[in-house]
Amino acid sequence: MKEKDGYSDCPEQQVILYVEKEDGKYGAMQTGSYISANYIDDFFFKRGNLEKTLQEKIERGEINAIEYYRVLEELTVSELASRAGMMKWTVKRHLKPGNFNKIREASLKKYSEVFNVPIEEIAGRQSGNRK
Repeated sequence: MKEKDGYSDCPEQQVILYVEKEDGKYGAMQTGSYISANYIDDFFFKRGNLEKTLQEKIERGEINAIEYYRVLEELTVSELASRAGMMKWTVKRHLKPGNFNKIREASLKKYSEVFNVPIEEIAGRQSGNRK
């Protein structure tokens, strides 16, 4: 890629590209992220729609708050179990909508650490109170 082709106007997110300079040599060039400049709005739009759809599923009793965060974080059940330090079958049981109120506080704390949200936010999401 030529240096003039590598430029992208996105001061919020900078990247380093290795490009062909005008003198024919290759070197580093700092520029804006093309992906962020052109696709970040689409990402946030789709993410917002996903959050809304998942919250509606919670309200209909189809999923619970743990499943909500698992899907948003794009984790498999195995990955979630590993990160939470739980057995896979335990996580599967916790993901069932009717079992949310049976989850011990210690387990909720592990989930909150994995998802990087307070326990209160998980509980609030489950009860339909959007935070």
